Amino acid sequence: MQMPVLQTHSNRRGFLKRLGFLGITALAGSLVGCRPEEFFGSKTKALKVMVGGPKGGLVFVPDRMRIQPGEKVTWVLHSGGHTVTGYHPKNHSEYRARIPEGAEPWDSDLLVDKGATFSWTFLLEGVYHYFCRPHESVGMVGVIVVGRPLDGPGLAAPQEELPGLARQKLEELISWAKRLPQ
Repeated sequence: MQMPVLQTHSNRRGFLKRLGFLGITALAGSLVGCRPEEFFGSKTKALKVMVGGPKGGLVFVPDRMRIQPGEKVTWVLHSGGHTVTGYHPKNHSEYRARIPEGAEPWDSDLLVDKGATFSWTFLLEGVYHYFCRPHESVGMVGVIVVGRPLDGPGLAAPQEELPGLARQKLEELISWAKRLPQ
């Protein structure tokens, strides 16, 4: 006895269409209330700076970064004891500001536990220089350019009162910032 063939080519195509529709419907239902980055992964770059080098180096890695207004940078202590301190008279009375006019200065206080973090959200466009209080004299200095590198305190020549290696590093960072496209 021969078994009847119940499924033809056109029936199979219809079945696959219905199955695809049900699969899409189920997927859509499972995504209700889900933020896109939870499903597709975040497209934002990690804005992190390592504080202290892998072999105890007195550095910020990277020592320069360009971000957009409103973005947050997180410094993560890798080694040693360091601060992340914006160049501003509120943080050191002998220093001129090296951050945009109207920008709030920041100071992390001393970070000592490996993995400790400090975060700061940069709101105003311009050039922000920062340093490590204990290690500024050996050139532990960094820069964040927010948006366009606007003319302002961050692009001015370093003042003579700064330690020599800090001045040298600032000159390098200023030169880099000036070469960025507007």
